[in-house]
Amino acid sequence: MKRRAYLVTAAAATLGGCSALTNSESTDDDGDDPSGSSEEPVDEEPGSFDRFDDLSMWTVMEGTLELDTERAYVGDQSGLMSASLSERRAMIKRRFDQPRDLSSEFPALALATDQGTDPFVQLTDTDGNRLILQARVEPGLPLAHHDLGVVGTDGKPDLSSVVHVKISTWAGDSEARVWCDDLYFVSRPDTGKVLLQFDGGTETAYTRARSTLSEYGFPATAFVPTDEVGGAGTLRQDQLETLQSEGWTIGSQGKTGSDLTGRSESAKRDEIQGAIDWLERNGFEDGASYFAYPLNRYDDAVMSLVDEHHDVGFIAGHAGHADLLNPALAPQAASPSLDEARKLLDRTARYRTITTLSYSDLSGRTRLAFQETMSYLNDLESAGDIEVVGPDDIASNHVYEA
Repeated sequence: MKRRAYLVTAAAATLGGCSALTNSESTDDDGDDPSGSSEEPVDEEPGSFDRFDDLSMWTVMEGTLELDTERAYVGDQSGLMSASLSERRAMIKRRFDQPRDLSSEFPALALATDQGTDPFVQLTDTDGNRLILQARVEPGLPLAHHDLGVVGTDGKPDLSSVVHVKISTWAGDSEARVWCDDLYFVSRPDTGKVLLQFDGGTETAYTRARSTLSEYGFPATAFVPTDEVGGAGTLRQDQLETLQSEGWTIGSQGKTGSDLTGRSESAKRDEIQGAIDWLERNGFEDGASYFAYPLNRYDDAVMSLVDEHHDVGFIAGHAGHADLLNPALAPQAASPSLDEARKLLDRTARYRTITTLSYSDLSGRTRLAFQETMSYLNDLESAGDIEVVGPDDIASNHVYEA
């Protein structure tokens, strides 16, 4: 049985009201009045901010918060947020001693959960406006750092004067439980960065995406299952060589592009190392440093192998993050619609984030959305609001050294 050293409940905490973050991108007024501070915002250096070793720094707004001394990412404990089905949600808040200037930083956080839930983090300015971020967290895995992507706003948040940070999670069909540890603030680029990627090694990256990207001069990455190169409907080696000569990166999606979870350690390692060997042997050694998780599935062992063998690993999640705190789990937006892509790109320009757009087979509506998205992206890049880059730029310049 787990030993709990500290427990706080919402009923015992001092509240100004209850917040209702909806499942969409907006929030309702939580009655929390952040104003009243006449102090000038402080511009702290990026780095670790809270290791959850003193839960008295957090106000419990809904649900409960416990100190778990048997599960930690750093130190000897983590904070466990819980909400019953009747409570629906857990939410905790930490107010800064004085407003903090986060105009060049975003939060990142070590998270774990035992059921499917994507925790939210909110940054609230002195006028009560909020920036809303989210992380995709796979259930049943150990605590790991997750880079948070922007999913919405409430008002027009002024990130140069943030008064508090909130973490929340919704209950689904069972009790919501999320472990939190090692809250970081991480630098953002001077200009928003966009990466374009094509998973699965499908031939449409060559036959349909190539001409569109050549028109705009955009670099891109094709992630290929190396055993499938030259198969029916997949990229041939000569096509990969042409793409590379035109500025594309040819990255790895393992040998077969199949789910790596549930396999033996040796089989996982063979899938990853075998693909690296093929890429290096066939002149694609630069791309061998980058990996896209097959079927967007991973477990702790797969993530550890990706971290060991690659500079960056890409996984479907909430795009629009700061410099990567965990480059083994770089979030990408998978086959976004035109409306979704425009929102992502607008936020990327406004908040100077890193956004990865990933596509698989370019057919039907996906192809049309891709073409119109590239036109919109070209307008933003031409205006100097965004820079389209390859994974080498992220690996070299936008991985935070914790």
